[in-house]
Amino acid sequence: MAKILAAFDKCKDSLAAKELCLIVKKIVEQAERSNSVEMMPLTDGGEGFSEILTEKVEGKLSLVLASDSIGRTKEIGFGLCELEKLPDSVRELLQLPEKGRIAIVEMAKVVGLSDLSLSERNAWKTSTAGIGEVFKHLSTLNLDSILLGIGGSSTNDMGIGALNRLGMEMFSNSGKVLEFPSPENWNLLARLSRNEMVSLPPIKIACDVKNPLLGPNGATYQFGGQKGLSLEDRHSLEDQMNKMVLKLSELFPNAEKAASLEGSGAAGGIGYGLSLVYDVSMVGGFDLISNWFQMENKIIDSDLVITGEGRFDRTSLEGKGPFELIRTASDYGKKAYVFAGSVEPEAKKICQQRFPDVEIHQFGNPNLDLEQNLARAEEFLTGKIKEVLFD
Repeated sequence: MAKILAAFDKCKDSLAAKELCLIVKKIVEQAERSNSVEMMPLTDGGEGFSEILTEKVEGKLSLVLASDSIGRTKEIGFGLCELEKLPDSVRELLQLPEKGRIAIVEMAKVVGLSDLSLSERNAWKTSTAGIGEVFKHLSTLNLDSILLGIGGSSTNDMGIGALNRLGMEMFSNSGKVLEFPSPENWNLLARLSRNEMVSLPPIKIACDVKNPLLGPNGATYQFGGQKGLSLEDRHSLEDQMNKMVLKLSELFPNAEKAASLEGSGAAGGIGYGLSLVYDVSMVGGFDLISNWFQMENKIIDSDLVITGEGRFDRTSLEGKGPFELIRTASDYGKKAYVFAGSVEPEAKKICQQRFPDVEIHQFGNPNLDLEQNLARAEEFLTGKIKEVLFD
């Protein structure tokens, strides 16, 4: 009998983390009935964040109506969890009381990049207004904390949209209220007004991104391309963001200082905007997941670790879940396998030099285009696992 830990991150635009874990569980347990597979879906704060964490601690999923990043109303799911169900190490990490409730919100569900077609992806037009709407609803629920996962966002608005829905009004030169503030209409802004802001409990943001808000390593230059901005657009939006920081400093004395803080540029600056008003703290995404699932104990208790993601490349070596998993497995002398849709040869070489006991396998077919590989990901992963583990 072998005890196997299956811990996958998602294959973006194809299979969710839980689906990948289930594929492994089915194959391994069918191959030998005495095998047992424990599943640990991974999440970096993006797709699957709220469901994966909520399900683990027997919380419940609730629904609320809110705007997506271009203003369309949709139903948003979020988690509600009892603090006493959380592992002690999680409560310590998040500085939470022993009893109470926490809401888990996934930014990608509200203003996610994957919700937009390629033609709709334009960070000039997207707004975090929906985040503010969700948080306004949460303010009525008697919570002790809000946990926000910020991966996969389509926005680069410094959290201005969220602040607007939480009580900060924006007026044009003619005195007209800007109803859906996105960067494309910031040039119309003449005045900000801070009325009574909605009261919120402490906000914890799960994030492994260290970038500041502004500058060459900031939100716009580092992440604007994937959100539909040309290089020229990035120059222009960076200029607008600098001007907005100055406007915000008229209302919030800490606005300029907060722009240089580590992580203020993550997800287009959502944490930056919220931190001007609320008690906001960042927590490492993988540290959170590791403690939430008691990962180290699960690895110690396993004979074999199987992990993977959509693409294994040099960014994977910068603290992403699968890499941290095989690093920990190596520390305890456990055999580990990585299965990824595509594998960058240099990343594989670096990883195997460091961890000789790790095997890294690509299950995507290099002779097919991306669309075909995404559509047939389950078929290809199944075949590769059977080939590597049982042939």
